[in-house]
Amino acid sequence: MKRTVIGSGAYYFDTIVVRDYPYGPEKKKFIEKTVLEEVGGTCGNVMCMLSYLGLKTYPLAILDQSEQGYQMKSDLERYGADTRFVRNEKDGGTCLLRCTHKTTPEGEHVMSFRMTSPGSRFPRKKQPGARNGEAASFVDGLDFVPDVFFFDDPAAGNMIIAEELRKKGTMVYFEPEGIQDGKLGAFLKRVQVSDVVKFSGEKISDSSFTDEFSDKLFIQTLGSKGMRFRLRGGKWNNIAPIQNDNVVDWEGAGDWTSSAFIAYICDKGWNDISKISESQVRESLENATGVASRSVSFMGSKGMIWE
Repeated sequence: MKRTVIGSGAYYFDTIVVRDYPYGPEKKKFIEKTVLEEVGGTCGNVMCMLSYLGLKTYPLAILDQSEQGYQMKSDLERYGADTRFVRNEKDGGTCLLRCTHKTTPEGEHVMSFRMTSPGSRFPRKKQPGARNGEAASFVDGLDFVPDVFFFDDPAAGNMIIAEELRKKGTMVYFEPEGIQDGKLGAFLKRVQVSDVVKFSGEKISDSSFTDEFSDKLFIQTLGSKGMRFRLRGGKWNNIAPIQNDNVVDWEGAGDWTSSAFIAYICDKGWNDISKISESQVRESLENATGVASRSVSFMGSKGMIWE
């Protein structure tokens, strides 16, 4: 029987653009080519990747009724996700993320990002409501208990879903983008209702907040230095990176890390964080690192699936 995952958070419509420099990047003249337009965002990618890796995924999203909003739902289905919890509403939110691959005059590969919404310069997101009881009603209305709840948006509604599902035995995986200024307390509340917290060392360099918790798995990515993890208040353990000399597109590597880790521990039956051992975490993360390393050789966050 397939393991089940519900995911709520960042669902973006990604447009991948590559700039070609017919006279060399030092001339600054370029031709732009759109190579991919499809559902993305951290949560969107993870739902698609986990489906590819053999889990049953249930995206939870409130999108608008734009052409891109409907395509995102269709894309999720194309990747194998069950979209019964994806809605297209007039007041929903669809974010458009334009990712442009560029080359500096010195020949360095860089990327730029611009986020908008259909018909607006400002991105519009919508998450399950907390004050209107929508989040609590969502959990009450479920006819199954998922093995994993993944969320990356700290919205109060997502926190309520995480808290209620965790009480039912679901493993909660939180992947924050960062800590908003002046909102450390709110961030810690999200950590409190989670079992696994994966965060970027670049975005959250101070890991001292992990000292307050002795029942969780913390994973901190360290860029070219790999990553490290801390299990149930123990010491930090380092995971070495796996080099890939054929880098085409590194966007999505972090999403593959999360997806491969979740898929691996679910397959092994290690998704009870109160029982998983350090050696099992290491094995799972080393496997995930290998998957992420292979993924950067393909264009697009999910290019490895199609290639």
